[in-house]
Amino acid sequence: MRPLAGSDPSGWVSIQAAGAPRIRIGFRSIEERRRVVDWLNDGLRDGRPGRLAAEYPLLFERNASAIHFTLWEGESPAAFCALWAVTFRVGVHRLRAGMISLVYTDPAFRGRGHASRILETAIEHAVGLELGLILLWSDLDRLYAPLGFDRAGHESLLVLDADTVETALLSERPAPSLEVRPAAPGDWPEIERLRGHRTCQLELDPGDLGRARAIPDLDALVAHDALGVRGFALRGRGDDLGEVVHEWGGDVGAALLCCAAHLSARRAGDSLFLMTPPRRDALAWALRDAGAHRVHQSLAWMRIASPQAFAHDVAAMLPAAQGLQLEPETKTTESPRRFRLRSAHGETVTTQQQVFAALFGRADGSAPSACAGALSPVLDDAARSTLPIPFFVWGLESI
Repeated sequence: MRPLAGSDPSGWVSIQAAGAPRIRIGFRSIEERRRVVDWLNDGLRDGRPGRLAAEYPLLFERNASAIHFTLWEGESPAAFCALWAVTFRVGVHRLRAGMISLVYTDPAFRGRGHASRILETAIEHAVGLELGLILLWSDLDRLYAPLGFDRAGHESLLVLDADTVETALLSERPAPSLEVRPAAPGDWPEIERLRGHRTCQLELDPGDLGRARAIPDLDALVAHDALGVRGFALRGRGDDLGEVVHEWGGDVGAALLCCAAHLSARRAGDSLFLMTPPRRDALAWALRDAGAHRVHQSLAWMRIASPQAFAHDVAAMLPAAQGLQLEPETKTTESPRRFRLRSAHGETVTTQQQVFAALFGRADGSAPSACAGALSPVLDDAARSTLPIPFFVWGLESI
């Protein structure tokens, strides 16, 4: 384990190992922050100054929940990652989580294990903050699997083409008074209100969502009438999700009109994807009923950070699992990660991946009945019947 150094008068904390590069949490000055962000932008968004900070306004503006880790080689930044400590509202309950993003190593310093070191530091920090779950999005299996992450949960992408959307519109019959236009600044409070009806969403401070309107390449459309905004659909965000409608809500017909407008702005014959949560919802069902093809994919890489916090939050969502406890059965570096679960109903030992599959559904979209059995010894029939937990991360929430 690396010894932790305390805060110095300049207000930053470093985490060091003897004879190894140091890791700094936060920035010791405005100048250092600017230097690190510019270096990171050059590496990830070369030739587009300021692009990265514009894509991630909630990570790089003043936000006490966004924690930055920089690994230094001498006086040069060598590796970086960000941890955003958040709370998801799932129904009426809360799930504490940390989302990791912008994992980057300078090409001049690669091959030295810096990415693993800085991720381990972020994980340790998440444990200290009593975050039950860590999530991230990446295709680098070789980096994240050895650090205890498993692909978990699932989402669906529905293929949107002009014929399918037109068929769905004929069925839904949106009001003729609805008109579609780009979202204006004054529309964002209404978009935020419509988002509030979701079963699962990230808890943001009032006005946070409005800051997203400045994200480059975010195409936000609203359908409105004399009473105001009735539906919306957002496509793209920075360099990500350019072909995906990743946020939508409101009246089904109004949201469909926005999807149709997104398609009409593209070349004839081009299609888009619609990101949908795992549970059935009215818009996805209307499109599926119109013949939309569905593609399953995993929700994210996930890792249990604090077993105690994770068990506490899950038990609140499953009343029959009150008193649920999780204890690691393996060292954090061993794979697969195994946990002992206890409740008033019984106990069992199972893998982290099986826990995630039972609670959130398998990454391949298998039926819940194929997953919940792993927790049979600690959950009764009533608790298992409520699985999987409807956990989902929308496009503007992911980092």
